[in-house]
Amino acid sequence: MERGNKDEILNMIKEIEKKNSEIEKYLSRLSILSRNETLKNIMNNIIESNSILQEIEKSKGKHLHTEVKEQVNALQYLVDNFISKIQEKPTKKIIYLREFLENFPSISSNDKDVIINSLKDEKNKDKLREKMSSLVSIFL
Repeated sequence: MERGNKDEILNMIKEIEKKNSEIEKYLSRLSILSRNETLKNIMNNIIESNSILQEIEKSKGKHLHTEVKEQVNALQYLVDNFISKIQEKPTKKIIYLREFLENFPSISSNDKDVIINSLKDEKNKDKLREKMSSLVSIFL
């Protein structure tokens, strides 16, 4: 291969890397709604366009979307509780993780084993909390 071709190929690769970097920066600046925010928006749109549901909302006195928020807060408390347990007794981390995952019946036992394997070696409590919170939001 000629030297000129190699230089041309290297320049093309550098341009591609530059474009990929620009795309990555652009995508990182996009605001993407979380699953719960998207569901809340959908629920609000449905309620706003349906008079029967509006009446139910008014008579109930408590909005449906606030119940979802309360459930998320309860599950976040659950995460914090298990993090505290793991910090108190790190030797029982796998037991606590398994106990935590039992709160999600939609996760199969094989998937629970995989999740436990991915979480058991995490030493940083903030990263562990983040991963557990992510599970809560995914399987809510």
